[in-house]
Amino acid sequence: MTDPFFLMADDNITEAGRFGDSHPHAGLETVTFMLNGMMEDTGGRLEEGDVEWMTAGSGIVHAENSMVSTGMRLFQLWLILPEAQRNIPPRVQILRRAEMPVHTEPGVLATVYSGKSGNAVAPTLNAVPVTLIDIRLEPGATFVPHLPGSYNAFVVGINGEVEVGATAEILAKDTVGWTGPMGDGDSLLRLRAGDDGARLLLYAGQPQSISVVAKGPFIAGSDEEMAGYYAAYRQGKFPHAGTMRPARFSEDTKRG
Repeated sequence: MTDPFFLMADDNITEAGRFGDSHPHAGLETVTFMLNGMMEDTGGRLEEGDVEWMTAGSGIVHAENSMVSTGMRLFQLWLILPEAQRNIPPRVQILRRAEMPVHTEPGVLATVYSGKSGNAVAPTLNAVPVTLIDIRLEPGATFVPHLPGSYNAFVVGINGEVEVGATAEILAKDTVGWTGPMGDGDSLLRLRAGDDGARLLLYAGQPQSISVVAKGPFIAGSDEEMAGYYAAYRQGKFPHAGTMRPARFSEDTKRG
C-alpha cells in the first residue's frame, strides 16, 4: 500500500461462529470498519457501520475469539505511526455510526469517522492525520471532498459505479482507486455517481516518510525495537483491548 497505509484486510464471513484468536499488535494503528453484520467479543459489540480505531502504540492484545454473524464483512486498515507516537500508551476508540457527524448536500450523504467534510468534524483522536468518510451518492450526484494536498488517498467501491477525478475513471463495486499528493493547499477529488447511485469509502492520510521494520503483527523503527515488542508480549506486558472498550466522546473531547 502507500504511506501512511500499510495493509488492508477484507474479511468476509459466510457462516456465523467464532472468528479470530487473541493476538498482539504494537507500533501501529488498526482501523476496523464493520461493513456488514456484527462482531462481538469480551470488549463489546461492533455493528454495521461501526468503526474500532485502535492505537496499539507500545503494545496491546486484540480480537479475543470474537462471535460474528452470518454475512459479516469488515475492512481492517493498518496505519504507520509517527516515530514520536509509535510507543504511546495503547487506546481503543469505538466510533458508532449513529454518533458520527454527517455532511449533506444535494444527493450526498457523507458520514465522517475521522477528519472533516465541510462543517462535519469527527471527534476521533488521531496519532496519524487521517480522513475516513463513508460516502453515499444518489444517481448522477457529484461530490468533491477537499483533502490536504499532501495526503495520499484511496477509495473503495461498495455499491454502484462512480467516476473518479478529472479523468472520470470508473470505480466499480469491490475495486480500489488511488490518488497521490498534489502539493500545497487542498486537493479536490471529484466523485460522480452512475445511474444506480453509489457508495464508497474514502481513506486519506498524511505520509510519514519514515523507514519501518515489519514482522508479524508489529511495525517497528529498528530490529532492536522489534525484539523489544516480542519480549514484552512474551512477558505478558501488553494490556487487552477488551479492557479499554467502549470509548465514548463528550463535548469537550479533543478533536484530532
